[in-house]
Amino acid sequence: MLRPKSCPRCKTGDVGVDRDQHGWYEYCIQCGYLRDLVGVVELEPKPSGQTRGRRRGSGISDEGKSKHA
Repeated sequence: MLRPKSCPRCKTGDVGVDRDQHGWYEYCIQCGYLRDLVGVVELEPKPSGQTRGRRRGSGISDEGKSKHA
């Protein structure tokens, strides 16, 4: 993930976020700024077989609809 022109040191550099064996950090591509990120919460990925189900029907009740014979 890159955030364009958001470096706190050079103000014009693109900042990226990455991690290594020590944890998460952000870095500037242009000036070399580097800062460790603390308090980052990693979310567990969803198992690929589980998706949210869709509801059936249009959500409009049959009440009030005229029936033709």
